[in-house]
Amino acid sequence: MKHKKAAKSKTAKVHRARALEHKEHERAHVEKEPEYMIQVGDPKMLRKDLLESLREVIIFMQGYETFRKIQEEKVALFTILKSQIKEINTLVDSKLKKYLPKGKLRSFSEKQLHHQEQVEELPAEEAQPLEVVPVATRRTETQRAPPSELDELEKQLRDIENQLQNIR
Repeated sequence: MKHKKAAKSKTAKVHRARALEHKEHERAHVEKEPEYMIQVGDPKMLRKDLLESLREVIIFMQGYETFRKIQEEKVALFTILKSQIKEINTLVDSKLKKYLPKGKLRSFSEKQLHHQEQVEELPAEEAQPLEVVPVATRRTETQRAPPSELDELEKQLRDIENQLQNIR
């Protein structure tokens, strides 16, 4: 009987110890408070700054999405363009070559082309001097073309920026 009491007392002690550890463990989880605290000087301004930065992040993400869509469109257009070029090449090879004359033509090398240009320049210099047309006159004609959409948008953007600066 003494042996049974000793065995019971040992198991009881083990059960009590485990129950005590379990209660302490639960208290630690329930009563756990933050180990440190931070005081915020002006919480409204901090919140405003955070919201503004989040707004900027969202604007950036929207810009990135538009950029990604444009890139996808670009890739799609290039694949369409490649297929159209292949189709044109097959049409030229199959149908147009029937109507072109057949002959034995040699391809020119760069040396031959350069030599031919030099030979053509010598007699031209001896004959009459060529009339030089200034390039600037040609550019002014192209510059006088009606403003493009991009120019219009840039002008509107400048107007808006000026209005914003006048408001401030």
